[in-house]
Amino acid sequence: MEENKHGRLFINDQDGVGLRLDSSKNELFHHEVLFEDEVTHLKDSKMFLGPAIATRRFWYATGVAAALVLILIARAFWMQILSPHDYIELADRNRIRHERQPAMRGIIRDSKGNVLADNTPSFDLQVTPWYLPPDPQDRQELLGRVARQVAMSMGDIQGRIASSTDPGETLTLVHDLTYEKAVGLKIFLDDSSAFQVVNSSKRRYPFSDQLPSLSHILGYVGPISRPELDSRSDQGYRQTDSIGKAGVEYSQESALRGQAGEKTYEVDAMGAITTLVGNKPPVDGAEVRLSLDLDLQRAAEKSLRENLTKFKLQRGSVIALDPRDGSILAMVSWPAYDDNYFSGTVSSTYYAKLLADPEKPLLPRAFAGMYPSGSTVKPVIATGALAEKVITPQTTVVSTGGIRLGSIFFPDWKAGGHGVTNVRRAIAWSVNTFFYIVGGGYESFTGLGVDRLTDWMRRFGLGSETGLDLPGESSGFVPSAEWKEKTKGERWYVGDTYNLSIGQGDLLVTPLQVALFTGEIANGGHKLVPHVVKTQDGFSLPTETIADPSYIQTVRLGMRDTVVYGSGTALKALPFEAAGKTGTAQWRNDRPNHAWFTAFAPFDKPEIVVTVLLEEGDEGSRTAIPVAMDVLRAWYANKSAGD
Repeated sequence: MEENKHGRLFINDQDGVGLRLDSSKNELFHHEVLFEDEVTHLKDSKMFLGPAIATRRFWYATGVAAALVLILIARAFWMQILSPHDYIELADRNRIRHERQPAMRGIIRDSKGNVLADNTPSFDLQVTPWYLPPDPQDRQELLGRVARQVAMSMGDIQGRIASSTDPGETLTLVHDLTYEKAVGLKIFLDDSSAFQVVNSSKRRYPFSDQLPSLSHILGYVGPISRPELDSRSDQGYRQTDSIGKAGVEYSQESALRGQAGEKTYEVDAMGAITTLVGNKPPVDGAEVRLSLDLDLQRAAEKSLRENLTKFKLQRGSVIALDPRDGSILAMVSWPAYDDNYFSGTVSSTYYAKLLADPEKPLLPRAFAGMYPSGSTVKPVIATGALAEKVITPQTTVVSTGGIRLGSIFFPDWKAGGHGVTNVRRAIAWSVNTFFYIVGGGYESFTGLGVDRLTDWMRRFGLGSETGLDLPGESSGFVPSAEWKEKTKGERWYVGDTYNLSIGQGDLLVTPLQVALFTGEIANGGHKLVPHVVKTQDGFSLPTETIADPSYIQTVRLGMRDTVVYGSGTALKALPFEAAGKTGTAQWRNDRPNHAWFTAFAPFDKPEIVVTVLLEEGDEGSRTAIPVAMDVLRAWYANKSAGD
């Protein structure tokens, strides 16, 4: 450091540019260009503060700084230009809260307007994972407090939260809180923005506790599952939704559910609501009217239960339908369950009990149970034989108690047989010998054979679903020669055709299928599709026909003869003319036979079909007919009261 002739002190660096102190002003100047003589002097001086930054280091530092700037620019470009929506959504989540307003589910009524399903107020505890404390310890403490309040395990709560498809979307943690519990939780969780106690509703089935058989028809609703949510996400479903799980609740879900609304709020930094900024009201679900008659349903269930008790039986079903359009008027499967237990949160104990019950109360036997048809299928076979010209109304067979094929004897149900029998008498008395011969042939008589026999069964809807507008329908089973050879490794024998001709062997049907082909015979051969949802006012017979009306009329007369002098004469006590067919179906050698009876009335202008099945009921004429009579009487009483 020196003072030159200009009166300035300086401290030089190696390049002659440095610090200079003006002694007259006591000011320090940085990197000021010095006078030439000062520079010359400085070059000769050996005094300096330190070495200059190396060129390589300088450029390295410059490159790093430039790279950081470029990264920041690129990130800003990505956030603001290429994908702004994601970040706008994140920002909105901190500022905006969307509260979904569920629609009220539609009411279900019977044909007379009786309410079969409606809604009752309820409370739900909901959680929005996005607003849970970010600190693991605080989060764990809050969840633990909630778990103790609602009597849930931490594992259940954490599992429910982990199942969330979107942490910013609300999900229901507990359904159907009591009023006292809801109020307590509201106070307890007042300082938490993650949890909310909300007004909700649950499904109510006013008559199902009295008539459990309604549950198989109405079904129930429950919280939407993850697979259901994934498959219906494009339909606007959310994690808080309930959805139809069975019955009408399932099949009519799109009409019943309505359209949810939404309220939009601004929230502060703590998640507390400050302002309502939007309100889209929900649209309630549509009302669904059923063809079901509550009074007839009550009569059918009552009679079935009483006769099951009388004959010491456990299981059965009853179906009443209108043969003019396929409307289901009553449908009972027993045993049954109360679907009110599935509304809200189903008791795991109750559900486990239903699953463990050997009588299978969850099974809708009327349309999902499969049984050998027994003799109820004989009108179908008779129609096919007439249509294929295998027989005429005048064709007769001598029944002597059965027929023998080699070493095997195929018996009739009456020892000694029924004598000379035509098709009407064969239906009336359910003569096996007649149908053995008509179906499989005998000696010089050529029968339908297995192919034509099964073809006519399928024409009347056996072996396939009927098209019922409820889920879970079984298709039954119609065997064939190809099926037997493929599955059993055996050829089809004439004896197999004989068994099939009387509704035995491997043939399986549902009670609904029997009711349906009875209705198609009753209405003159018009094809029916059964339904429980009322589709129209008035009746219009379908245009598709199964067989020539003259063949159908011969079969109808045979079913009328069943009541006049055959196996169903008990129905003569009714105040109107009816027709029917009994059935006794063997299903196991060590168990009693199933008992069938199917009927239609009035004979001239049929308005109702009643089909009854009592599992292990032995004989249809003894155990099934009393149930059918009770239902027909109840129908007639209702009809007379309406007139």
